[in-house]
Amino acid sequence: MAFSSYIFLFYFFPIFFAAYFILPSRFKKPLVLAASLIFYCWGTPLGALIVLVTSVIDYYSTRFLKAGSRKYRKAVLTALIAENIGLLLYFKYSNFLIGEINGILKTAGFTAIPWTGVIFLLGISFIVFHKISYLVDVYNETAEPAENLAEYLTYILLFPKLIQGPIFKYHDFDHNAVDKKQDLNGFFNGFSRFILGFSKKILLADTLGFTADKIFSLPFSELNVLFAWLGAVTYTFQIYFDFSAYSDMAIGMGEMMGYRIPENFNRPYLARSFTDFWRRWHITLSSWFREYLYIPLGGNRVSKTRNYMNLWMVFFISGLWHGANWTFLVWGAYHGFFLIIDKIFWLKKSERLAGAVTVPLTFLLVLIGWVFFRSDNITYAAGFLGKMFSFQELVQYTSKYLISDFIDRSGILILIISAFIGFFPEKMTVSLKGAIKLKLTPVTLASIQSAVLFLLFLFSLFGMFSSDFKPYIYFRF
Repeated sequence: MAFSSYIFLFYFFPIFFAAYFILPSRFKKPLVLAASLIFYCWGTPLGALIVLVTSVIDYYSTRFLKAGSRKYRKAVLTALIAENIGLLLYFKYSNFLIGEINGILKTAGFTAIPWTGVIFLLGISFIVFHKISYLVDVYNETAEPAENLAEYLTYILLFPKLIQGPIFKYHDFDHNAVDKKQDLNGFFNGFSRFILGFSKKILLADTLGFTADKIFSLPFSELNVLFAWLGAVTYTFQIYFDFSAYSDMAIGMGEMMGYRIPENFNRPYLARSFTDFWRRWHITLSSWFREYLYIPLGGNRVSKTRNYMNLWMVFFISGLWHGANWTFLVWGAYHGFFLIIDKIFWLKKSERLAGAVTVPLTFLLVLIGWVFFRSDNITYAAGFLGKMFSFQELVQYTSKYLISDFIDRSGILILIISAFIGFFPEKMTVSLKGAIKLKLTPVTLASIQSAVLFLLFLFSLFGMFSSDFKPYIYFRF
């Protein structure tokens, strides 16, 4: 059930929040859990059953993480993490692995392995990361175990962050959020954030995705340098606005309920290096990998060579986590390579260079990485990049398509707006706040905000009903 779907917007969302604020406090926690179960079962009933069963196993097994010798507790932790990693590998990667093995067997003249495709569990990557966070935090005693199964399931299945995050580390999760008195101002701020996220998804991400999808579906024979750059740029902004829109909507709904869901983006295309980019992009994923993988591997407490290998391994695994395709592995290794370059010399070098140099350079390199991320296979990605840098085609090429076949005037306007938002400097925001000194009463300010939000919501609804449904990009992860 996507946040931008008709069913969610006009049935699930209003019914849930109406009940949430009408019911007495003692019924809020059961309501949140019930709504989360309905939300997940709507997309994949069998998947919900599998997640529930494994979650019950995890919850009751954590009692063994609190007793016995350290060696025994570590063995239990290892077994529980292996169970969850196995769950992730089976449902996310088995189809890919068997397909690759069968391809090799057929080439070698052997019989392929009989195989029936495995269903894909929505949000399995995010669910497993939350489950591992719980297990490790209880083992390390950085958080107490959940008081009961319902409390644990609420942490795992909380519907605003269930499918795409942001990733909530267990020791940061506030179990008492729904018991606190809900502030009307907080509810309005959360609802405003939800509307802004919905508008970003429909008006920006989906419009850009229309162009990107058409161009990335072209065969090499019909692709040229202009189309390739247009496709790469539109996808670069599409994936940012698509994913950050979901995060905005999740954070907004969390605030409406009293949960403080962590921020996930901070203007990533203003990054001056890859290290800076990962401090701004999918912040909760970077934080999770740092705390639960990079530091346990040794972090910065090892030799430089080992540190570089740890860093590269973390981002290689990050690429693997994103999906069962060689393109994701290349994308992860690509980012890991530039993060090592940062550590070797570029971070110190970039501090002496102007942002007018480092920001466009980082953006270009990130954009190249997105081509691998978007492409169906490595061959297509390599050919696509080859077209992007075939500048001789600028003066001589023939094509049955025109740029207008992929993007119209409104699409160009959306692209310009997207670039402006993506590169809007932080300092300019501060200066604008200082320059605008309108003496507005709280009522007037709230009225203006409400009017703007209403118009955004209205335009977004019109866009949603007048175009085909586009699922969130990160749904498949």
